Amino acid sequence: MLGVVVGPGGSTIKEIQEKYKVRVFVPQKGSKDQPLRVEGPDKGLVHDAADHIKALAQKAVTTTVTITAPNNMLGVVVGPGGSTIKEIQEKYKVRVFVPQKGSKDQPLRVEGPDKGLVHDAADHIKALVQKAVTTTVTITAPNNMLGVVVGPGGSTIKKIQEKYKVWVFVPQKGSKDQPLRVEGLDKGLVQDAAVHIESLMAYEKERRRLSTPVSETVFIPKAHHGLIIGRQGQNIRYLSLTRRITIVLPPKNVISDEVTVTGLPDQVDQGVRDLVNLVKSSTHICYNSDF
Repeated sequence: MLGVVVGPGGSTIKEIQEKYKVRVFVPQKGSKDQPLRVEGPDKGLVHDAADHIKALAQKAVTTTVTITAPNNMLGVVVGPGGSTIKEIQEKYKVRVFVPQKGSKDQPLRVEGPDKGLVHDAADHIKALVQKAVTTTVTITAPNNMLGVVVGPGGSTIKKIQEKYKVWVFVPQKGSKDQPLRVEGLDKGLVQDAAVHIESLMAYEKERRRLSTPVSETVFIPKAHHGLIIGRQGQNIRYLSLTRRITIVLPPKNVISDEVTVTGLPDQVDQGVRDLVNLVKSSTHICYNSDF
């Protein structure tokens, strides 16, 4: 308690000595059971100075309140760049001691000279922790889709985390059937982030589908394969070039109605329709494709 009497740079003890016309003798640091002495020519002023010092010491008795909080909630108390804990300490004139990362079952401590303010600060912190119950949403994602969520150099996942105030945990490469996790303090934002991620993956899945070649078989009687080929191959060549597809007919000596069309999905669909329409317009026969 001697530091309270001395004050910053000796300012408090100087003020007392000047106000009461006394001399205050403070024991040296480390001295044991040595009393503080107040001396002066005026008995009344000496007693007034002593009462002043006793009041300072009484007021400076530190109150400590401990708060049990899960380790994953301590970041809520600290805040971005320590902003929240700084605000609490300044508002309530207290010191907040947060356990180190990895320490197990260590309580958080609030200390200060004013008992009421210490308890107010503790209640503030408890309310923050209570409000900050984490919401978690898991998303099943194939390993080959995780890169879409992460983005180049982690840019996509960073934007999602900043936009929705969440944490996104992506399974390590090679881990099998491990879901992607989205965690945050705001349930609505966590769910919005999960929807965003699912939309990204759905878009990428469709993009890959449309950019991956497929093959489709349409059954057209072999007697009409000549119509598909056309004079000197002009029909099949035109369809192949305009639709960017490959059309494979069975050899002449093979009795088969199968015609295989290969290309990108949309182009194959259109190419099959063109083939069927070409034959129908000449023969008025209905055909089915095998999807």
